[in-house]
Amino acid sequence: MKTQKISYAASEECFFDLMIPNEEQVCGPIIVLIHGGYWRTELTNATLTPLQQKIASEGFICCNVEYRRGKKSPWPTPLKDVRNAITQIKDRFKALSIILIGHSVGGQLSLLNADIVDKVIGLAPVTDLIYTRDKNLGDSAVTEYYGQFASDELLKQASPIHHLPLACSLSLIIHGANDQRVHIETSLNYFRDNLSKKNNLDMLVLHDMPHGEIIQPQQEHISLMIQWIKKYSSFTEKEIEQKI
Repeated sequence: MKTQKISYAASEECFFDLMIPNEEQVCGPIIVLIHGGYWRTELTNATLTPLQQKIASEGFICCNVEYRRGKKSPWPTPLKDVRNAITQIKDRFKALSIILIGHSVGGQLSLLNADIVDKVIGLAPVTDLIYTRDKNLGDSAVTEYYGQFASDELLKQASPIHHLPLACSLSLIIHGANDQRVHIETSLNYFRDNLSKKNNLDMLVLHDMPHGEIIQPQQEHISLMIQWIKKYSSFTEKEIEQKI
């Protein structure tokens, strides 16, 4: 396994950790991970390192993105950073398709960047900021980050549910029915509203899956997620020719 830290902008927070399996294991596409944390700085991309290791062990090149957030990096800074990282990853691996996997707010950032990738997977994604604000989810995270007087229009612009249908070819949402940090109702509404416009979204509802545990690599649904990736991805020799 080969690992490397790569900067995609001048800020020390703008980097991704690249993990490449042994050459004989490598298969397409590129997997890009986007962590959550409700726009706060306490959680970093290290929260997804165990998941990155699991994905790389399955033969995928995997990038784990860090981005600017917190009060010093107001919206849309996180969105622009993630888009910049994706663009540079695409330039680096020109022959390969891209699948985003985002957890929580990382799911928000992934779904909002669906137009420049092939597929998106949301793990308990934040899709509706007005709902999240009104329910005071994430310890009033929306009000804390976007401001007490943030307009509904601004929150709609930052909400994937107001950017449907999904622009990518296919997507998957995995969500726990008992998630208290991001309510499953938001994912069900997102699934329903997208389905009314386009049939390119699958959904897996987990009976018992707290918000923080959904990213744990030993969970059964992670194996199902990897099976989904392999099912809907092509693995030709031509595709895995790469420039590393």
